[in-house]
Amino acid sequence: MSRPTRRLSRSEASPGGAIRSFVAIDVEPAVRAALRALQSEFVNTHADVRWVRPEGLHVTLKFLGAVEAARLETVHAALVAALVDRPPLRLAVRGLGAFPSWRRPRVVWVGLDGEGLAELAACAERTLTGLGFPGEGRPFTPHLTLGRVNSLRGWPQLEELIKAHLQDDFGDSHIDAVIIYRSTLQPGGAAYTSLWTIPLQGHKGEPHGIGR
Repeated sequence: MSRPTRRLSRSEASPGGAIRSFVAIDVEPAVRAALRALQSEFVNTHADVRWVRPEGLHVTLKFLGAVEAARLETVHAALVAALVDRPPLRLAVRGLGAFPSWRRPRVVWVGLDGEGLAELAACAERTLTGLGFPGEGRPFTPHLTLGRVNSLRGWPQLEELIKAHLQDDFGDSHIDAVIIYRSTLQPGGAAYTSLWTIPLQGHKGEPHGIGR
């Protein structure tokens, strides 16, 4: 039986009552460390890329935007009900690329491979669109954002280095929860605070296998 929805405190909501938030899953610390080491190598190219900090390496299932506290509590309750039977996942973190293309890059990403992730994302999407949040309008592409490209300055050198690591494997992650995060914009970048953790405990907690 799920616990009653925790009510947000005044300190967790902004003065206007709205909370900039998103729904995500987290990879394990060892994977974050491996990706951080890769980013450190990429930084040496001095490409004009804003690299994501380790604490920001989430797999975003749904960005909610600024949501009133009462509505966010409803989001939590709905996701608890929708995800109660979803099993844990095991994801492989491997492969690099650029969105939308190598010639016009906006995002440097690392791929994810594992059964059940697309279904988990679809379940969250159905639940949240049912609550009135806009649909994504494009297919879910499982990935972690490593950096956002500001300009093409230094890009050829970075592209060459990325392609040298194109098929690297950064480890596996056991995913046993979905998290609702608060995102607070700050001069040095967004700060993230976990508001709720929703366990994935279907199928007696046995994780889906990694797709090969």
